[in-house]
Amino acid sequence: MGKVSSNDRTLKVGVAGLGVVGGGVAVRLTKGGPARKLIGALVRDASQPREFPTDDVIFATSIPDFVAQELDVIVDALPDGEAGFALIEQALSQGVSIVSANKQALAGRLEQLHCVARANAAALLYAAAVGGGAPMIETVSRARAQGPIEKISAIVNGTVNFILTKLADGANFDDAVRQAQDAGFAEPDPSADLSGGDARAKLSILSYEAFGAEIDLNEVKTESLTPERAASMLKAGGVWRQISELRKNAAGLISASATFQQVDIGSVFADARYQDNALIVMTAVGEMFSACGEGAGRAPTVDSIFCDLEQLK
Repeated sequence: MGKVSSNDRTLKVGVAGLGVVGGGVAVRLTKGGPARKLIGALVRDASQPREFPTDDVIFATSIPDFVAQELDVIVDALPDGEAGFALIEQALSQGVSIVSANKQALAGRLEQLHCVARANAAALLYAAAVGGGAPMIETVSRARAQGPIEKISAIVNGTVNFILTKLADGANFDDAVRQAQDAGFAEPDPSADLSGGDARAKLSILSYEAFGAEIDLNEVKTESLTPERAASMLKAGGVWRQISELRKNAAGLISASATFQQVDIGSVFADARYQDNALIVMTAVGEMFSACGEGAGRAPTVDSIFCDLEQLK
C-alpha cells in the first residue's frame, strides 16, 4: 500500500490546496487523534490566515518543496487539474501515497498513474473524485467483482443537480447558480459544471473502474446547462436531471454521455434533489447495484477522503 503507517505510528499527512475541501481536511486532521497528523500543506500564499492551528504545519508554495517533507500520504484537493497531475505523478514516483479529490487531474491518466504507483509501492485512492458522499467507485468495484458491467447511469454532478432543483422550485437561472456558489457547491467560475466538463471527467474515472479502460474525453457526448436549455426543460415540464451514462456493447466498445433527460417521478434519479448524487449499475447478467448520497459540498467530500485515509493504516 505504499509509504503508509503501521498501526503503532502516526500517519504523516500533507494537504495540497486549502480551499473548501482541503481546508476541511486540514481542520479535521488537526482536531483528530494520534492516528494521523497534518505535517504540511501546499498553498499559493503561506501568509494567509487559516482556520486551524498552524504552529506545527510546514507550508510550501512549490511541489518539490512540498513532496520533500517526508510525508506518508498527500491529499490532493487542488482546484487545477494540471497542477494536481504534476503533484500526483511526482509524489507517487517518490513512493508517497495519494488520496485525491481532483477528478480533472485523474481523468484520462489513471492507467499511467497506477503504473507509477505500482512501480514505487505507493497507493493511489480517489473515492472523493466521483460522487462525494455517494460511494460510486466502491459500488462500481463491487458490481464488477460480481461479473461484467453492461451499463452505468448516474447523477454525478451535485452542483448541476442543485441548480436544476432550484430552477424547478422557481428560481431564475442566475439566482440558482449564485445560490450554488454561496452554498459552496459551485466554484466562482462554474463553467466546468455548466459545460459538462466535470461530468465528462467523472465518466472517464468510472469507465476505468467499470471496464478497466479509460474513455477518450473528446468522445463523451455532453450537453451544457445554459439559460436557454433550462427554459426549454421548464417549459416541457416534469423532472429533469443531468444523467451521465456509460455503456459497453457486445463488441467491447464503450460509449459515454452526459445529457439532460426527463426522469420518472418516484425514480431514484427524481428523488435525488439539490446536491444529491445517485448511481445505478447494471451487470451483463441483469444484477443491479445502486448508491446515493450528497455529491457536493465540504462535509461529504471530506468524509470520503477520510474513508480512503482509513485504508492506509
